[in-house]
Amino acid sequence: MRSILLSITALFFGLSLLLMGNSLLSTLLVIRGVSEGFSEQFLGLLSSSYYLGALLGTWFAGRLIRQMGHIRCFTFCASLLACGTLLYMLLLSPTAWLIIRLFTGFGVFVMFTVIESWLNGQTPDEYRNRIFSLYMVVQMIAAAIAQQFLHLDNAEAFTLFAIAAVLASAAVMPVSWTRLQQPHVALDMPKMDLPRLIESAPVAVTAVIISGLTLGPFWGLSPLFAASLGYSESQVAIFISLAVLGGAAIQYPVGRLSDVIDRRLVILGVLMATAAVSTAMVFAAYWLPEKRWLMVILAMFFVGLALAVYPIGVAHLVDHIHKDHLVAGSSGLLLLYGLGSFIGPALAGIGLQRLGGEALPGFFALVLTVSVLVVAWQLRQSRVVEKPTDYEGHFVAMVRTGPNVLPLHPDSEEELAPPEDRRQRPRNDNPDGQPND
Repeated sequence: MRSILLSITALFFGLSLLLMGNSLLSTLLVIRGVSEGFSEQFLGLLSSSYYLGALLGTWFAGRLIRQMGHIRCFTFCASLLACGTLLYMLLLSPTAWLIIRLFTGFGVFVMFTVIESWLNGQTPDEYRNRIFSLYMVVQMIAAAIAQQFLHLDNAEAFTLFAIAAVLASAAVMPVSWTRLQQPHVALDMPKMDLPRLIESAPVAVTAVIISGLTLGPFWGLSPLFAASLGYSESQVAIFISLAVLGGAAIQYPVGRLSDVIDRRLVILGVLMATAAVSTAMVFAAYWLPEKRWLMVILAMFFVGLALAVYPIGVAHLVDHIHKDHLVAGSSGLLLLYGLGSFIGPALAGIGLQRLGGEALPGFFALVLTVSVLVVAWQLRQSRVVEKPTDYEGHFVAMVRTGPNVLPLHPDSEEELAPPEDRRQRPRNDNPDGQPND
């Protein structure tokens, strides 16, 4: 295990720098946008533009990597992110920001694909669970650390944007310096169409769409929400960091519960609990704004419960498809999550334009209440009780990035041969296990 970790340290170091720069930038844009007088609706569209770029990046990443190679593709996209970060300060125009945000979202998710496909090329089967877990932990910690840079200066100054650009540029160095052999693996994922996904696990489909509709606005608009409550920039940083770290811890006991009882009932219960927490956040925002510790605690529970919905949905899908189809099915769920993340901030921005930033939890409560009704209807229609002893999969905490990390999922049966073997023979992407023609 030690030799494996040493061989991928450069990739994780580059990933950490990339995430810190990108997470810092996401918060900065909202705070700076408020100071520039940009509307709440525009800030929602700005977040949607990022996720549209992410969808395009996930779609075209394989083609770019095949044409440019892993290192050059990562370098190109890191440079795109760094340039975009500086252009936000030079072009204080809503139209320009939307275009730049589209390209930065594209670049970030292409870089995710580079890192994830590289990890797949370096990870033997027996270590995939630990490497997958470490990949998730690195992302959470980097996102929380990034917010602490807000203590250094205010968003109106150039300093923090320069730091974000430096972090994005520095991410190139460990990846370029590594002596790891670039993987020669197929990047085209097998497909699983939407009707088949819905037929296999309709509750999972609903869960991931709702996850995108709630978490997309949270990541994109929570700085606006905190600022509307009178939080300073330093307090916004603490609020987001505690929400992320506390929320990450909460999803594990919730996920383990889904390994014991019917996952669909757990999804329904989690959605109901998240709706209740978001409703409590509405009351705290309007009637108890001075109780900031209460809002932080509620945000931790909200993030933890909301983060658990997606991986429970994936585990529920695993229970109903062959393990050879995990990557294809989970990729379909990831696409649906991305669509939800694209639509959610735009819809939330329209509501906040009329009601103010403090109304963000109200949007969550509305979406989650509707989702509870939909899932309850789906359960009533199915009339099937799932027995825990029949489960093939188990809960695994996941962060939504790109589809190329899915072969590392411990429930995946996709073959991950030793690195030297993978460079010598093509990878079989046939989900049915039949020999390729």
